[in-house]
Amino acid sequence: MVLEVAAGGGGEDAVLTLSPTSAVRPLVPVSAPARVAGQPSATTFAPAAAIPLDGGWRFLADPDDVGIQQGWMRGGATNMSWTPVSVPNDFNPIVGRAPDHTRVGWYELRFTGPPVASGRSWSVAFESVRRHAAVWLNGTEIGTNVDPYAPFALPATTLYAKGPNVLIVRVDDVKPPGSLPEDWWNWGGIMGPVSLQPTGRLALDDPGVIPELHCGYGCGDLLVTGTLTNTSTTALSPAVRVAITTPGGSMYVDVHPVGRLAAGARTPISFRVPVRGPLRLWSPSSPPLYPVRLTVSAGGRIEQQRTFHVGMRSVQIRGGILFLNGTRLWLHGAAIHEDVQGRGAALNAGDIDTIVGELRSVGANITRAHYLLSERLLDALDAAGIMVWEQPPVDHADPELATPAGRTAALSLLRSTIVAARNHPSVVVDSIGNELTPTPNSTPGTDAYLSQASTLARQLSPTVPVALDIYCYPGFPPQQIYSKLDLLGISDYFGWYPGIPGHSIASFARLAPFLATTHARYPRQALVISEFGAEGLFDGTSTTKGSYEFQTNYLRRTLGLLDRLPFMSGSIYWTLREFAVAPGWRGGATLPPGSAPDGIHHKGLIAYDGTEKPAFALAEKLFATQPGFVR
Repeated sequence: MVLEVAAGGGGEDAVLTLSPTSAVRPLVPVSAPARVAGQPSATTFAPAAAIPLDGGWRFLADPDDVGIQQGWMRGGATNMSWTPVSVPNDFNPIVGRAPDHTRVGWYELRFTGPPVASGRSWSVAFESVRRHAAVWLNGTEIGTNVDPYAPFALPATTLYAKGPNVLIVRVDDVKPPGSLPEDWWNWGGIMGPVSLQPTGRLALDDPGVIPELHCGYGCGDLLVTGTLTNTSTTALSPAVRVAITTPGGSMYVDVHPVGRLAAGARTPISFRVPVRGPLRLWSPSSPPLYPVRLTVSAGGRIEQQRTFHVGMRSVQIRGGILFLNGTRLWLHGAAIHEDVQGRGAALNAGDIDTIVGELRSVGANITRAHYLLSERLLDALDAAGIMVWEQPPVDHADPELATPAGRTAALSLLRSTIVAARNHPSVVVDSIGNELTPTPNSTPGTDAYLSQASTLARQLSPTVPVALDIYCYPGFPPQQIYSKLDLLGISDYFGWYPGIPGHSIASFARLAPFLATTHARYPRQALVISEFGAEGLFDGTSTTKGSYEFQTNYLRRTLGLLDRLPFMSGSIYWTLREFAVAPGWRGGATLPPGSAPDGIHHKGLIAYDGTEKPAFALAEKLFATQPGFVR
């Protein structure tokens, strides 16, 4: 998504630049009173582009967490040894055998501020900061953020227009008591791009541009939703303009008046815009995109513009089977983590190209992650036609879900995940959690969360199926809450892990009966093996857990079984590439004598250094064909 907002009145330039500076001048006002409603501007000003803050950053480690006490945000660290860094930046990119320790670091950027015109201002936007961020602009705190994966923006209320500015960001990767657990490395830093985003008197928050198909997939609408806020001190009469460009280049416009909006008021918007002409449907085999620009204006002046790239597609479950655009869909892919050797989660453009390239090379039509993927990566997956099984980081979290505070935190993560990704056609499944208790109906906190979460997911993204990723343990009774879902993703480790007392999964032979029983219990829910895999670290026999041979055979046996089960809708291997998890991790492997865990999760088809394992070639071969019952 690209955010653009009109930059100002008179002769303000539409394109602004930043330059480094080394001084800070006294604060001056950056915005004048808003234009009076009913007095339209003579000119509808073109919106300015966002301004990337991608150069000139410095970093200072704070291992003893003394920065706040010593006033580093207000120049208290001027004489310390800051290190030049590029952003995105992970301040702890090395995986070792030491405990997954916590750290604190500070980032500083000096820049010359852009001009600010009447009724306009700027915000500082971050794609992702892990885990917690506090942000100061010219010595004044402008906001904080505690969601480690979702984008956020803070109003640049103390910006010096056309003058020198100092931006300070304190980042910590501390996971306080009560945090939801995570089974991956606790990276810390500014993990995505930072920019200045221009803002106006009106803000359309959490916009959704959601495709809806009709006429046997031959026609469709866009459902436009969001919350419109009048940030000025004067009542305004906004309108939302929707400009749709077809993949062939034709453009047409629909204008939706909102009505009078009082100063400081907020109102939800929801309306539909027909998509004209013969539809070009988005799918893995052909992923055309429709550029859609939302423009919010009032009194003849553009206040905000956002551009999306929409894929017209329909995901449905009929009779327990998954369909895309009316055609049966067989999922074959591999999960990913945003984790690159030497850079951690701070992906650059080349890393994103590599991830997408590896998914395409193995023939994946879907990927999965335990948290919201970055906007840049989702854009690349949209363009490549690779689907996404999305979920928030609500993972093994039953103790936390037992408390109201824990459920609130989990629902907040679900909301931010769906809202940030719902405009991406690649996102075809919204999972609401991973590997929670196998008996949620007798676990009150988890049951309450699943009920609330499934309702929330459907409200936020009504055309995407709602799923839950569940354990594969046999012997538990049916769970009523599962019948409220559209899909069940099964974490299948039959023949790898032993299971739990009374619910063994030690034998691979028990997988087929478990899947048949699950299908019989939930015939209207689509079933996908959303996670399966085996560690591959060394050469050995096909019966030695941890060998490349065992891993390859495990992949072959699992996909061969699914090819004989017509009630299934495919599988997602765990994972495409190895990732950092935790010191002491063995993952069920039998390590050779003298070997020690290295903190890496070795189930990947590709090693952490990028080397393809033998199982990769087999996956590439098997992903290229679908079971006969799918055709």
